[in-house]
Amino acid sequence: MEAVGLALLGALKLSLKLVVIVVPLVMAFEVLRYLPFFRRAARLSNPLMRGVGLSPAAAVPLFTGIFLGIAYGAGIIIRVAQEQQLDKRELFLMGLFLATCHAVVEDTLIFVVIGGDGVAMLGLRLLLACGLTALLAHWWKHPRTIDAKPDRLQP
Repeated sequence: MEAVGLALLGALKLSLKLVVIVVPLVMAFEVLRYLPFFRRAARLSNPLMRGVGLSPAAAVPLFTGIFLGIAYGAGIIIRVAQEQQLDKRELFLMGLFLATCHAVVEDTLIFVVIGGDGVAMLGLRLLLACGLTALLAHWWKHPRTIDAKPDRLQP
């Protein structure tokens, strides 16, 4: 019975650490999304976005997914896709990037708390996400560059 008590105590401590990490991140995001911070960051990231085959319209949902996770980013990706009519190619490339590199702040902090190397984890995830997305973007040419009609999502 003592082992169960120790396990529950350990789980409670880990849960509290997760709450201390996740809640402030979500609160900070909610504040920052109403400030010009995200728009400025999106403009500054245009060269990187082009490098991985994405338009500037994909910046905010991509940043959201990178910093807060796929579930939170998916809601914003869906809304941006409906509002801005992003093509299927861009939606797929964003999904690929986020499948490889999502919730980087949260995940990195969580793994550092349990003894992981945050710099190595973050660097490898970013490198892999950028490399895979750029490779697929290069392979899957944008419809405008191959004289075909873009496949747009219906509102």
